[in-house]
Amino acid sequence: MSGERSRFVVSADWVEKHLGAPEFKLVDASWYLPAHNRNGAAEYASGHIPGAVFFDQDVIADKSTGLPHSLPSPAFFADAVGQLGISATDTIVIYDGPGFFSAPRVWWMFRVMGARRVYVLDGGLDGWKASGRKLETDLPEPEPVNFETHFDRARITSFDQMSAIADTGDRQVADARPACRFTGEEPEPREGMRSGHMPGARSVPASLLSENGRLKDLATLRSIFTNAGIDLSQPVVTSCGSGVTAAVVTLALESLGHTDNSLYDGSWSEWGSKTDTPVTTGSAEPLTSKTEGPLTAHVTRLEMTAPPKSSLPVPVNIQTAIMRTQEIPLAFYRFLHRQVGARWHWYERLRMTDDALKAIIHDPKVSISVLYVNGAPAGFYELSQESDKLVELSYFGLFEYGLGLGIGKWFLLQALYAAWTSNPDKVTVTTNSLDHPRALQLYQQFGFSPVETFNALVEPMTEQELLQLMKRDGATF
Repeated sequence: MSGERSRFVVSADWVEKHLGAPEFKLVDASWYLPAHNRNGAAEYASGHIPGAVFFDQDVIADKSTGLPHSLPSPAFFADAVGQLGISATDTIVIYDGPGFFSAPRVWWMFRVMGARRVYVLDGGLDGWKASGRKLETDLPEPEPVNFETHFDRARITSFDQMSAIADTGDRQVADARPACRFTGEEPEPREGMRSGHMPGARSVPASLLSENGRLKDLATLRSIFTNAGIDLSQPVVTSCGSGVTAAVVTLALESLGHTDNSLYDGSWSEWGSKTDTPVTTGSAEPLTSKTEGPLTAHVTRLEMTAPPKSSLPVPVNIQTAIMRTQEIPLAFYRFLHRQVGARWHWYERLRMTDDALKAIIHDPKVSISVLYVNGAPAGFYELSQESDKLVELSYFGLFEYGLGLGIGKWFLLQALYAAWTSNPDKVTVTTNSLDHPRALQLYQQFGFSPVETFNALVEPMTEQELLQLMKRDGATF
């Protein structure tokens, strides 16, 4: 029903009734950005909810990362909160000043470390004060207890994992920063950081999830995620500026029953401060849920006029080989197309008759090279020598299992080396908005520049049509 609210949120009335109860703990987790002109520790000292202890997110943190308030080790966390008199079996209520800014971060930390009865105060301290409820200035002296951790590593996304996700797009990314920072229209508040967002990320500003310090009802939260292009049946990684408001999005997801989610702890403080991480600007492309009828693809044609200057080492710990084919069997070629391009709507070649396809791929000007990883095919590229001065990179891609091996950039570089062996004046490639979300940026990173854009219609292939085509090829591959 439309008024149903999160099971992780408690009211001021409920908290007030439980003040002083055994195993009931209150935690002031107020933390602010410089632009807020507020100081959480100072406000706590001047008046806090009776019995509340102060959780300093800049102190209970891993300072070795060089990033703000990184998640500490389980041992460090257990010692710090144990000194605050909190055990993992307590009923714990977290609050901050405005309600849903920094409190969800500490809610998430406690849950990652194994506590289960953890809640956030709806309305926060500001709402508590506005309703005239009791405050105290006495600083509690809790008796230290043992906090027994049960660390859930799966709820945290590392930088390496985030890099793989940016490469493969195999998990949704919900970015909690304000929309103007997501698009890159406004600079980041931390000096030296690039503007924009991770490839494929969706904008879910944390500020949209609450109103007047209260988390919105479940029906509204569900609509916000859906409108942002987040599929609640699929895994989600949350991110923000420094890992704080990402937890607001995490709490909203958990409230809707979504459990396959994790938080990128480094967030934009890590990603945006590096010079070699992929960054996209502008609004996120709307996701299409159409299953019938043509799809509109925004096509970009690019060209490069000089060989790549980059060099990359051969991937380690895997065996790779790139083999140029000779009159590649049609069934094998279609197999490569299905494995690489089915999720990107590469259907034109699959629909061709044998004679039409053979006329293209067995033409002397066309060369097709297959990547093998540990003995199995893992991708391919196709080059077309259009003239002495022009080579086209017609197709390039990896099988799905090859996307997470860290070989994509290296393989593209090998394709470009091959394209330039005939000393053309330029090499061209075409991509579109139905392709891998990072494709356009990757081509530009290796020296291509856009020269033309236009829209085209792509007719999706039904499962029945695909099965018929596979049957035609004898299901050999």
